[in-house]
Amino acid sequence: MQLRIITLTTIVAIIMAAIVHAAEDSSELPLVPYPRQVTYEKGSFTPGKKLTLSYDAGAAALKPLAQTIAQDLSANGFECGHHTHGTKPSNSITLRLQDDGSFGDEGYRLTIAQGITLTAATPTGIFWGSRTLLQLLHAGPQNPIAQLTINDAPEFLHRGLMIDNARKFHSIDFHLKMIKRMAALKLNRYQIHFSDHQSYTLPSTAFPTLPTKDQHYTRAQIQQLVDTAHQYHVQIIPEIDVPGHAAALIRSIPSLGCTTTTNNKPARKLCIGNPQTYQALEKLFTEVMDMIPGDYWHLGADEVHYNNIQCTACLATMKSQKLENGTQLYHHFINRMHDVVKGKERTMFVWEGFDPKGTPKIHPDIIVCPFDIKHKGRMPSDYFNAGYTILNTAWSPLYVADNIYMCTPEAIARWSPFMFGAGRSPQPFTYWKKFNPKTHRNKIIGAQMCSWDNEEKAEEGLLLGTGPGFPEYGRPAPRLPIMAERVWTGTQTTTKSLLERTGASYW
Repeated sequence: MQLRIITLTTIVAIIMAAIVHAAEDSSELPLVPYPRQVTYEKGSFTPGKKLTLSYDAGAAALKPLAQTIAQDLSANGFECGHHTHGTKPSNSITLRLQDDGSFGDEGYRLTIAQGITLTAATPTGIFWGSRTLLQLLHAGPQNPIAQLTINDAPEFLHRGLMIDNARKFHSIDFHLKMIKRMAALKLNRYQIHFSDHQSYTLPSTAFPTLPTKDQHYTRAQIQQLVDTAHQYHVQIIPEIDVPGHAAALIRSIPSLGCTTTTNNKPARKLCIGNPQTYQALEKLFTEVMDMIPGDYWHLGADEVHYNNIQCTACLATMKSQKLENGTQLYHHFINRMHDVVKGKERTMFVWEGFDPKGTPKIHPDIIVCPFDIKHKGRMPSDYFNAGYTILNTAWSPLYVADNIYMCTPEAIARWSPFMFGAGRSPQPFTYWKKFNPKTHRNKIIGAQMCSWDNEEKAEEGLLLGTGPGFPEYGRPAPRLPIMAERVWTGTQTTTKSLLERTGASYW
């Protein structure tokens, strides 16, 4: 596949075009997400066309970062050189690694005086500060910006987006561009749903028949995905959805299905009693992890039931493990997969579905992703009380699904990651379950917007409010920028301010 050259011109423009209407005399900057603290000084700074990126020659980690920043600034009309020692030149951007105990891993300080200084304890902090700077310099050379100091850090560790790649295949070019758009909004986790009933979209040497014809990537494309994510400080979270949503795996490897099926229909869930299933999954997971390095893995594990088991392999495993029913076998499977994932030094996510009070006890290291507070009568608090950490993926307002179920910009702007809405709810305000930030701060690691079963051409409009998919795909809105502010800044900004800065409106 011939790939287009992707710059940040369009990406930052998507964010900025909606907010340039902000009044010139407003004290609020046209930034999304909005920084935690902005202190204005007297005067302004006018950047020239030629900017110099200055950093300590001993800080080797800043060299590739400076190159990325220079590349991104060139899309706004600037010409950037590097300077690593001696007297700091005028019209410069100084990158400074300094740990004073106030930044954390992702915080930064951006100072604009008669020059620009970005200070952080880590390269990641410097990078997020550069995303703010790109928005401030969006107008290009010779356009003055206020002298100020910004102190900023994220409210939540996990700030994510999920794309369903298995039901509707997306080009690698889409993913590369989306990573940069996420980074512009300071989102740092990109979950890709690589497999489902419809297709398996990764390459595989271990199982050559597994990749779905004309709907999978090459290893070179996956390497490009990994390299771009690393460059833009985004982690890829692979999801191979098992043991349900597994028809694509079973079509390719029939031995993974149970020995008996319902009404003679093809198997759509894995045989979790067969030792060969565990061996095959460990081999497959290892292959994917080798291709896509990182700290996380998503097992899926949702919307599957093992009732009235007749499969001889499942019955044999239940007997040997002293399991009383299919639900306990399902718990056993999740724990076995957790052992594999933890052995690879990764943290495992699962969608809600298991009984937090069930046996055998699901390992407490697993992070749960609740998506419907009405599901089986369970609530996020049931998982909290059982000792689990949660990633908020609540259907309302975080699902953008099937071009049918999605919340309004206002609903997302009124939300925080401590709020969970009911699935498919047209009035999420009525059903939101709210948790106290003081008591649940360490129980919720963040939030993730999930785009399910949407065609590639619709994603930009449904998530960002722009793009080619309209009017065929209705209801465009900047859902992702609004969510990004709530998961970075929390609720310190008002609903009105957030809607205005993203160009959204009350529906």
